[in-house]
Amino acid sequence: MLFHIPSAIPHPTTLPLFGDETITVTDHMLLKKGRPYLPVMGELHYSRVPRQNWREELLKMKAGGIDVVASYVFWIHHEENEGCFDFSDNRDIRSFIELCLETGLEFCLRIGPWAHGECRNGGFPDWLCEKCAGQLRSEKEPYFGYVCRYIKNVAEQVKNLPLFGIQIENEMTKRPDYMEKLRRIVIENGLTAPLFTATAWGNASLPETLLPMFGGYPCRPWDKHIDPLPYNANYFFSHAPDACDIGTDILDNAVTASSLQFMAKFPFFTCELGGGNQISYHRRPMLNSKDVEALAICKLGSGANLLGYYMYHGGLNPKGKTYMQESKATGYPNDYPLISYDFQSPLGDNGQIRESYFRLGKIHEFIHNYGELLAPMHSVMPEEMPKDYFDTDTIRCALRTDGKGAFLFINNHLRLTKRPAYPNTTFELAFSDRTLSFTLDVPSDCCFFIPVNMDLAGLSVDHITAQPVALSQNSITLLEIEGLAPIVALTDGRKIPLTSAVTKIDGVQIILEAPKEYIPTPLTELTVTETENTLSADDMLSHLNLSDRTAEYRICWPEGTTYLVIKATGNLAAFYSNGQMISDFYLYGNTENTESWVIDVRHLAANEGILKIQPFSHEDEVTVYLEMPIPFGKHIPKVYATKDNVLYI
Repeated sequence: MLFHIPSAIPHPTTLPLFGDETITVTDHMLLKKGRPYLPVMGELHYSRVPRQNWREELLKMKAGGIDVVASYVFWIHHEENEGCFDFSDNRDIRSFIELCLETGLEFCLRIGPWAHGECRNGGFPDWLCEKCAGQLRSEKEPYFGYVCRYIKNVAEQVKNLPLFGIQIENEMTKRPDYMEKLRRIVIENGLTAPLFTATAWGNASLPETLLPMFGGYPCRPWDKHIDPLPYNANYFFSHAPDACDIGTDILDNAVTASSLQFMAKFPFFTCELGGGNQISYHRRPMLNSKDVEALAICKLGSGANLLGYYMYHGGLNPKGKTYMQESKATGYPNDYPLISYDFQSPLGDNGQIRESYFRLGKIHEFIHNYGELLAPMHSVMPEEMPKDYFDTDTIRCALRTDGKGAFLFINNHLRLTKRPAYPNTTFELAFSDRTLSFTLDVPSDCCFFIPVNMDLAGLSVDHITAQPVALSQNSITLLEIEGLAPIVALTDGRKIPLTSAVTKIDGVQIILEAPKEYIPTPLTELTVTETENTLSADDMLSHLNLSDRTAEYRICWPEGTTYLVIKATGNLAAFYSNGQMISDFYLYGNTENTESWVIDVRHLAANEGILKIQPFSHEDEVTVYLEMPIPFGKHIPKVYATKDNVLYI
């Protein structure tokens, strides 16, 4: 693979419409107090997480390497009844932001007024939709008057709190004047931030006062059919900031146009890099941790200078007069679980920790230690790129380089497909002063990045076949890449193999970390007893127009239990405590090979509950896509318990 390295990297140009006394925004990156800055942002919706859990969940996010917490403000969560704003309990946005700041996290306000976020009406209250039919998301009255009142009320809660960013609207592609008017209303109400942003996919037409933000997901469960999807362009390196596939349910064919128009003027920032996917009723992709890791590596290698995950932490929809999830019954394209908004994210709907949390954490650790070096670097593609999605002859790789040194990014992972190994692959980097050449045995199904042609801690490095993690004046911490022998190759020709022990090279400590063995929390299996049906299935089934074929199972758990982990076979399920549905879940397939559904029982009054499961019938074959054979008929679920306060699944 041949890379031609430009001899001169363009000097960044300051964008005067953005920034503050601390943050400078350029056409390539952020500067914080004058130094290159590459932040990591993760989405958590405060109104979807119990208030008593906020602190522990924010601390988990910080420990995972998140710098900025982003959250939508869902209008319907705050003004379900016209004129009655509610900022209490889980909806107390001011207390949530204050807690973010207290724990050392910044906050990005995605104020809307339309949010989407798989919320009912995209976040609009029902009364607004009824009163303003045909006027929504426009400057028409009375809609815009209601918007001004909404922004004023949110601003009163948030005023005088420092914000990292403010996103205006969401997935709006054709009304730049409306977007600019919204931005001015926000400012007039006393809110400001160094970054004013907007989502830019769908070939959006944006005012130049808003920074374009991009994204990409492991899969597209919002696609309207139930056929297998083609390979995902987000797993390729590219100068295009997105794969033009977000929002195909809402934006239809508008998203087929490229977003390259923004790259000459603005930095490449993401706000919706998939930390997972929320499954829809009709499409249920089941992700693994490498699906998420590879996505982040591809965007970072393609030049992203802000990694923003959606979602980083799942949640639970609140219940008001209605359940507040998106559904076809409300005129939206998809049906989603009524309560669970798990998203298969690194931190799930009840704070459960997945393996992706640790895989991403090593990337974030690298960013925190090398971000000042990485952020000024530009992305360079190899001379030979993959011909199409199905090209298995060409390795997928990219460089981030400042013209002198580089990081080589490689992705040899694809969802649902095992990529071949690439033994004895030659990489040739043509710098202005030298051409560097080396070979790698690239393992099958891997994704990683390595340093090339750099001075690290005083060592003149040709390349290192291990992933950089941390760097200090006299030590380098590296992560072993599975299937690749770890070697430090110096520019003087020495090649020094690394071991698990600390290796010293010319007085510099080389610390090699083994890939973390992910060990789920030990669980105790509980007795599950099938009972006669005593609860109505209307809540869990009515939004899907399914006839009731549910079976009920009684579960009791010992005192001190913190979480239940449910592995169930069927179409969908709901969990009830004291007759109230407290969570529901669309199931993926058979009991053993499925995502775990978690119930937080720490705050329930009783130590027992009812699990209600709707089995698959042959009628469901034409309505649901699974990535495994559909298991028909009734199956007894398996339920496990733990008393640990932190759950790894």
